[in-house]
Amino acid sequence: MGKRRPPYQKKPFESSGASNDVSANLYASMLMSPAWMDLTAQQKTLYVMCKLQLYGEKQKPTDDPASFTMNQAKWCKLYKLYKPGNERAFYRDMGALIEHGFVICVSSGAFGKTKSIYRLSSMWQKWGTAAFEVSLSEMTLAMVRKRRDKKE
Repeated sequence: MGKRRPPYQKKPFESSGASNDVSANLYASMLMSPAWMDLTAQQKTLYVMCKLQLYGEKQKPTDDPASFTMNQAKWCKLYKLYKPGNERAFYRDMGALIEHGFVICVSSGAFGKTKSIYRLSSMWQKWGTAAFEVSLSEMTLAMVRKRRDKKE
């Protein structure tokens, strides 16, 4: 039987050291990808907070371990990414993450006034190629409406 490795010790520049602290790892392949480079600074920050939400959520919204929720209480009050009343900026930036293949909208809470459920995606690796496609079922309700309005 092999030796058990001691748990990773957080470095002082990484964390305050709190036991309930979670990390949101980012890898060079993603950070150097054309899809990531095409995002704005605010969209990149939103993605980091989505990953933080994924690992920080105690109760998962579905059986899928890559799913998480993100609602106004989180992006406005907890993470302070957008000012109250600036929902449009959040939905624009979340739409960009979906359009670049980083996130998928699993369930839109718009109809029932519930939390929207999102899932992290690896489609960003195919962004900009013929193999990349975001289906209507992976978009937010606002994105579907926008696409429909464009066609009319």
